Amino acid sequence: MATWSVFEYARLYRGNRDKQTDYDKQTDYSGGNLLLNARQFDSLKKLISSDESDHNTLFRYGFERQREVLICQNYVGVICLPDGDQIEILPKTHRLTSSQGEGELKPLVDARKIDDRKIDARKNLIKMLMATRYLPNKTASTASLDIARMPLLDVFIQLFLSEVNKLVKAGIARSYETQEENLTYWKGKLLVSNQIKHNLVTKHRHYMSFDELSANRPENRLIRSALQWAVKRVQGATEHLCQELLFHFATIPRSRAISHDMKVWQGGRLLQHYEPIRPWLEMIFQEHSPTSVDGSKDMLSLLFPMERVFEDYVAQKLKTQFSDIVIRTQSRQQSLVTHQPAGRPEQSMFQLRPDLLIEFGDRVIVADTKWKLIDENRPDQKYKISEADFYQMLAYNQAYQTKQDPKEAEIWVIYPRSETFLQALPDFKFENGLTIKVLPFDISESVLVGSQSVVSI
Repeated sequence: MATWSVFEYARLYRGNRDKQTDYDKQTDYSGGNLLLNARQFDSLKKLISSDESDHNTLFRYGFERQREVLICQNYVGVICLPDGDQIEILPKTHRLTSSQGEGELKPLVDARKIDDRKIDARKNLIKMLMATRYLPNKTASTASLDIARMPLLDVFIQLFLSEVNKLVKAGIARSYETQEENLTYWKGKLLVSNQIKHNLVTKHRHYMSFDELSANRPENRLIRSALQWAVKRVQGATEHLCQELLFHFATIPRSRAISHDMKVWQGGRLLQHYEPIRPWLEMIFQEHSPTSVDGSKDMLSLLFPMERVFEDYVAQKLKTQFSDIVIRTQSRQQSLVTHQPAGRPEQSMFQLRPDLLIEFGDRVIVADTKWKLIDENRPDQKYKISEADFYQMLAYNQAYQTKQDPKEAEIWVIYPRSETFLQALPDFKFENGLTIKVLPFDISESVLVGSQSVVSI
């Protein structure tokens, strides 16, 4: 069982379709991309081509170098392949890019440098996921976990196991369960009809109905099933911990109807210590996973949209960085235009929802986060900034900053800080004096760089 780590926009190439041996060929790296054996590639291709799956948004299919290729998109996380291998997709902020395009990766001579970048990317990703709503463990400490060097799946499973461990220490819930057995002794209530049916001759037996305290309840069956799933996908210390926890659930059968057991999950004060477990079970069993994996129980994925993760993380950290200022997220107050069809009332169209509205006094700063890599060293290429991003910000200005003098108004476009974008760019000015600031957000330090205009207020 191997873990293959790549960055966003990496290429996943298929082995030659004419060679049957490619079905057993070992997966390998090539310039930061992956050369999958044919069996693995075909599994992924089948997955994204399913009408019931949303995985067509995770990869872009095509041909390069006379080979089929799947190009990773803006989703990060881990995919478990049917043969046990895992593909780990990490944030692109730590990859090395060439000038030819965002997807082309420079081969690195020093493999340790690649590993260092993957370690930093993994660390930042886990920090963002835990700080936002994407991982259930909001307050769990990772101090005891070497998360930087562990594969992502191991980190996710470790966090899940830590919650199970807390539950075991608090006590596994039990409830009275009605059972019927043909016993040689008297226990509970005699079932007369069954006694006549089964024991007309065997007078020494008694067909009884009785209540017995049992841990065989839906919540425990689901946890047992999740532990069985996890133990097959981890190794070393994580596997050892999983085996230890399975021992506490050894007498409990696995769930035979996952959906039914999730529906009959009980809440209440006596089961309050089970609540932190439920979101993990929903993720594992795909009921509320960030992406669906319909059609293949062996192709489990835990993948997260980086645009949303970055947007949520920036909003949360800015509220901490500027604690005395009102910051609103995803405001829906304004629309781009109004329109009145013939014979119908006037209506607003094209709702404008900036990621952030930063309010202090009579001033409003409109800000938007963009999960894109720009290059402060390439003004000749407009720093690789999309014109559409600026047009979008101009529309926000027209809707949300109409009461401000354009010369005093500011718009922020926030991109992730990377080795090609370390400091804020020189201000961009419209003819009416409106200013757009392009600012880097440092994920490692969790701060917005170059926002002195607000800090000084």
